Formats: sequence, structure tokens, C-alpha cells
Amino acid sequence: MLVIEGRAFRDGRIEPAAIGVEDGRIVAIKKQLRGDPVYRYSEAVILPGGVDVHVHLRDPGLTQKDDFFSGTESAAAGGVTTVVDMPNTVPPVTDGERLRDKLRTVSRNANVDFGLYGGPTNAVDVESSRGATAFKTYLAESTNAPAVRDDATLAGILLSVAQADSFLAAHCEDPAAFRPGAAKGLEDHHRLRPIEAEVAAVQRVARLRGAARVHIAHVTTAGAARARPPGATCEATPHHLLLSTASSLGARGKVNPPLRPEGDRDALWRELLAGGIDMFASDHAPHTLEEKSQAFDAAPAGVPGVATTFPVLFRYVRRQLLPLDRFVAMFSGNPARLLRANKGEIAIGRDADLLVVDPRRVEKVTARRCRYKCGWTPFEGAEATFPTATFVRGALVAQEGELVTERTGRMITASQP
Repeated sequence: MLVIEGRAFRDGRIEPAAIGVEDGRIVAIKKQLRGDPVYRYSEAVILPGGVDVHVHLRDPGLTQKDDFFSGTESAAAGGVTTVVDMPNTVPPVTDGERLRDKLRTVSRNANVDFGLYGGPTNAVDVESSRGATAFKTYLAESTNAPAVRDDATLAGILLSVAQADSFLAAHCEDPAAFRPGAAKGLEDHHRLRPIEAEVAAVQRVARLRGAARVHIAHVTTAGAARARPPGATCEATPHHLLLSTASSLGARGKVNPPLRPEGDRDALWRELLAGGIDMFASDHAPHTLEEKSQAFDAAPAGVPGVATTFPVLFRYVRRQLLPLDRFVAMFSGNPARLLRANKGEIAIGRDADLLVVDPRRVEKVTARRCRYKCGWTPFEGAEATFPTATFVRGALVAQEGELVTERTGRMITASQP
């Protein structure tokens, strides 16, 4: 039996514990256990590994930006032990055949566990992609992603998702509410793709959802979170929580939906602290520096982020602005619950997906520390606390940001609700 010792976060408390692992799952939690090997972390804190339900690892077809090996290496460096990859690759994963092709391509190169979204353009695509972890639709065009334009098609997709007992993640922007013009900076981008467009699209999903489980991606405003239908979940990204139109990033800060002004960013935090946001998700969407160096209106939208969700947001726990139990729920427990995955909690029977952190350690974010293939991060130089070790199903995958074990990840399956 493998044993991991430290101060574990369980049942809302941090207490000394020895965690016994067999066949990738937690089989015992006691004050002391005998085992081989034994990993001792003394006064460090052991938390559930992160579950990121929104990443774009660019594989296949866009691997100059990222690929499944490098993207999951970055995830491990940031304490994320499960990622779910979006379908807007080249070709886009719109049906079952493309889903199976992608799985063959990426499954050999995963350093953490993973899921795959299908990106249906109609109800038939959902039927053919029953092996997908979940499904994703775009209500407005974004990078390599065609929009689902008419209500009948969206309603058909939602009905098929419900019949598949899966869920639909929705990129919510309404093109009818976009304003004409070419954006020259972050403020323009916000103005041309306004908050009203986001809220209107969430309301559209609420109106058409039927019995489907729905998840709203990357809400940027409190209004969008509040507009979601009863029982639906939503996520917020670190870049929408920490960056704004006042940022000096220029085209590097261009994302869809856009960064918002400081007042809206503050309101998003208030909504989060009040319990109105269910989970963190990175929307890791890397582009090369060359691509991001184009004129603002020509530059693609998206920023890398899978390695920095834990490091840059954990500082709010350290400063006692965000309760640890709330942070763990948003980083691990709630996204695992959305996926119906056997993860997200330090408990007997759960997968032994764990991260180890010394809360006293503070360092600066760098692209190298994040292991980003694209070579940059919007959080360069920010104060951060990185995990010192990451375990996936009991295997030590990363230590001090460096891979220890390669290609240990596998596709997750949903457990019974």
C-alpha cells in the first residue's frame, strides 16, 4: 500500500493524516499507516487535486500553440489532476467519428486524467458522440467554433443531451447584441461584445433547456450568473476575476467573452463570495506570441491558464479573503460533481488525486514555471503559491513543477449520480 502523509483537508478541517492508496484509490485514512512507498510531507497541506472542466489543449491540428502532453504537464504543475478538453480543434470534434479519432490521438500523451467534450452542430451529432464526457455549444462564433444560430437546433441538442444523461456547457454570447466596429483595445472589445449579449444568451439557454443539465461557461458578470436557470451550474475564470479592461496586456488580454471594467470584476467577486459561482475553470486557450502580437482586431482570443488557477487564487485563501472550504469546493469538489467523476474529495473510495502545498511559500508566476508551450502567461510576475507535489490516482506525477511520471493519465468515466 502506498502512503501519503501530511496535514490533510477533510470534512472542512486540516488535520494530520496518513492516506493509504491501492489501485489508484484511497483505501484508508488514519493518523498512522504502514506502507511502501511512503511520501512524507510533514507540515505541508494535502488537498484534493483540481478538476478543470474547461481547457483547450489544441490537439489535434493546432499543436504549435499547445498539445495534450504539454497542456497536461502544465495542469500537473498547477495541481490540476483532471482536465476536460474542448472540441474546437482542427478538425472540430462535432461527431462520434471525430471524437474517437481524437481519443486515439491524445490518450497516449496525457499526464493527468482527462475528459473530452463533443461539439455537436445538431441532435444527431449528440447521438453519435455518446462516448463524450459532455457536450459544448457556442452561441456566438469564437476561435474555430461555429455558433448554433437557431432555437430549433439548440433545443434539439439540449433534448438529445438530456436523453444521453449528460450535460451541455454553453459559451453564452448573443451576436444579435454585438455592436459594429473593429476593436483597438480591451475597452473596445468589451464595448463591442457587451454584458447584455452575455446575459441574453444565458437567458436563451434557460428558455430552451427542457430537462437537460446545463453548465454556463466563463461568466464575466454577476448578471450572467444570476440569469442561469434553476439547477444549472456556472464557472468563473481567474482572468475574469483578476484582470480587467484597465490591464496593460493589450491583445494578450483579448478573450471571449471579454475582460470587463473594474466595477464588473468587483461585482463578479461579490457574487462568488456570496455563493453564486459554482466553480473555477481556467478556459486555458493558448496562442503563440506571434499570433498575439498582431493588431488587436486581428489577434485571436484566448489566454493560457491551466497552471495558474490554483497558484494565483490560493493567495486569497492565504489572505483569509476566501475560505479554504469554499476554495476546495470550487477547485475540486463541485467540478467533480458536475462530471460525476470519482474525484474531488479526500475520502475512502475516491481516486487518490491529490496536491501538496506549503501555504507559506510565495513565488512569482513565470511561463517557464507553468511549463507553457506557448511561452507566455497573462499573470507573469504575479504573486503565487504553487503546489510542491501532484498525485494522480496515487502516482506522483509532478514535483516542484517538474514531471516525475509521464503519460499516466486516462479518460475519466462518469459514476452513477
